[in-house]
Amino acid sequence: MATVLDQLKQYTTVVADTGDFESIAQYKPTDATTNPSLILAAAGKSQYAPLIDQAIEWAKGQASTVDEQ
Repeated sequence: MATVLDQLKQYTTVVADTGDFESIAQYKPTDATTNPSLILAAAGKSQYAPLIDQAIEWAKGQASTVDEQ
């Protein structure tokens, strides 16, 4: 039997308004917001620290000078 969420997905676009990546993975919305305050809140959670560290290292690798870093 289809869940209410599955039924709703048949008629509308389901969008996640959260920075919680686990919730996004669980509910599999069609889209997600990019609200900076939600991303900032998620970035402060210890479970996402490795992602932040990885993003910082990637960005440093893209910079050609210390000022760009």
